[in-house]
Amino acid sequence: MRDLLEHRRLVITITLLYLSQGIPIGIAMDAMPTLLRHDGAPLHALAFLPLVGLPWVVKFLWAPVVDNRWSPRIGRRRSWMLPMQTLVVLCLGSLAQIGMTVATAGWAVGLLAVASLASATQDIANDGMAAEHFSGDTLAKINAIQIAGVMIGFFGGGAGTLTLIGLFGQRAAFLALAAVPLASLACVLWVLPRDADRARVQADHNASLVRFAKRPRSWSLLSLALLSAMTAVSGFGLSKLFLNDAGWTLDAIGKLGMAGGIVTVVLGCGGGAWLVRRLGLWPAFTAGVSCAGAAALLWFAQASGWLPVSSSWAWLCTVLGSLATGITSVSIMTAGMRFAGGSDQAGTDVTAVQSTRDLGELIASSTILSLTAKVGYTGGFLAGVALAVLAALIAMRLRRREAAYAVKGDDALAS
Repeated sequence: MRDLLEHRRLVITITLLYLSQGIPIGIAMDAMPTLLRHDGAPLHALAFLPLVGLPWVVKFLWAPVVDNRWSPRIGRRRSWMLPMQTLVVLCLGSLAQIGMTVATAGWAVGLLAVASLASATQDIANDGMAAEHFSGDTLAKINAIQIAGVMIGFFGGGAGTLTLIGLFGQRAAFLALAAVPLASLACVLWVLPRDADRARVQADHNASLVRFAKRPRSWSLLSLALLSAMTAVSGFGLSKLFLNDAGWTLDAIGKLGMAGGIVTVVLGCGGGAWLVRRLGLWPAFTAGVSCAGAAALLWFAQASGWLPVSSSWAWLCTVLGSLATGITSVSIMTAGMRFAGGSDQAGTDVTAVQSTRDLGELIASSTILSLTAKVGYTGGFLAGVALAVLAALIAMRLRRREAAYAVKGDDALAS
């Protein structure tokens, strides 16, 4: 904790930036479908709303631009943070003015799409600054803050929006949410230390995805990012449908999901940072995917009839899966930032890893249902077990390769 206090101005700024990044996605993916459905929108009209999150998947395409183009007077990271956060504030403020109804749905989707694009772009700069400034055990703590901050922002934009609207109405709710990115904007202007936005010596080459791909261990890192995300989603998303078909009420499933989110933020992210510090990066990651594999295996046993579909088993599976999500997320993003910290294109390198994680979630969400429709829930959960085993094997292989590089004096990703 002392290391975070030493850099408290930078940590406060980064925390607020990560918190604000989750709000537009939470509104679009969680609150907006409920609000529009409540206003009479047909279900088929809501199917396109997840596309608002597309910039987070493809932001690697313009990450090199964020690393290469900036104003020396303003600062390398501030040059992007200031206009992007301003856009988010304006979009949420405009949303408060027009409201979110079937009649204004087109404008609302457009505003949230712009806010999502701005948040994704600002995240490139934020991750780059974190990777450049922090190292060692502190970096794991920063990544715990990152994952927890974005998740809390998502919950605030989703369930928080619905709660505020029920109490105070749409205008007050969206204005209250706009206060978060406004506060982060103020921190970027007046709290963020000048030396935290330092630029490194100009490189011989501009930032590019090709340079990332040519670095040793980059493809193994991307493979783990993809597999860890797919493992988490395959169990977490499918379990809700399984419990619904098993006769659980929506209220009970919702409470289970909310509890899982709390476990992810508090125990998964915090525990992930602790495990990275105590065990090392890849042992912590392996522990996380092992939890995911155990959860998927227990869901498989329930779907197969080997175990009863009871609340006790469901809660155990949810706790294991939630721990896995937090631990693997903190571990893989710490690996990405350590990898990026040794380069002059930190924003591009971290974004490549993060976009691969988001792609893994998208692939798993779209394919796991198709697989389950063909082979049943047992096949879907068994696929989650297989993904966890594969991720653990790749992590062990990467750990051995890094140990070999360390012996040769090369820069390793982790301890």
